[in-house]
Amino acid sequence: MKNSRCFLRTSGVAAVLLCSLGATVFAQDEPKRPINPGLVPNTGQINTGAAPQPGPQSAGTENIPTPEEAWAARVQPISRQPSAGGSGPATTGTGTEQAPAPGASNMSNEPPPSGPIGAFGQTIPAKFSKRNDVLDRVPTMALPLPLTQEQRKQIYDAVMAEKSQPVAGADALKPTSELSTNQALNGMRPLPESVRGIDGVSRLYYIKAKDKVLLIEPDVRTVVGQITP
Repeated sequence: MKNSRCFLRTSGVAAVLLCSLGATVFAQDEPKRPINPGLVPNTGQINTGAAPQPGPQSAGTENIPTPEEAWAARVQPISRQPSAGGSGPATTGTGTEQAPAPGASNMSNEPPPSGPIGAFGQTIPAKFSKRNDVLDRVPTMALPLPLTQEQRKQIYDAVMAEKSQPVAGADALKPTSELSTNQALNGMRPLPESVRGIDGVSRLYYIKAKDKVLLIEPDVRTVVGQITP
């Protein structure tokens, strides 16, 4: 309605609304407007006519190290003494750290201090340390357990010696993967008694794949480690 004037008068408990109508316009009298050609009927969606664009993706997604690369970097020996400087030019990803020998961890074979003044071990910038360059590109939840090569072999051999069968779909799992309900109920098992004494794995479960062992945090059904032959 338009061109209307309304007055409200009250008397006791009664109220009377008096309106002076100049003209009444009904919906059917409104000029018809064309329906938006981009409307997708019965969906509420608007089709703009343009091809759908892929969602945003981190530029570093394709640059994530493999679980094996991440583990090798995690257990490399690091210096626990502050550097006196003299690190030389920036050399991203070309540090001089050596891969660990079987059974070695970052608690032995400590290398000499390197990097900028005051830097040591984990604080050396990635451009001066191949180890830290690799670990900086690993998602937090995918950081490997600091197991030695010997400990990894013990776990792998103990799990593969058990009679349990590989779990369907387990080959596609990797660190940070969440187990399906079926995998958790029918494939997740406690680690063998012979390896539960290894630091950091006593409460973990495992799932067996065809050629790898996946360590599972049972409370959240999430893969936290991967061991291959």
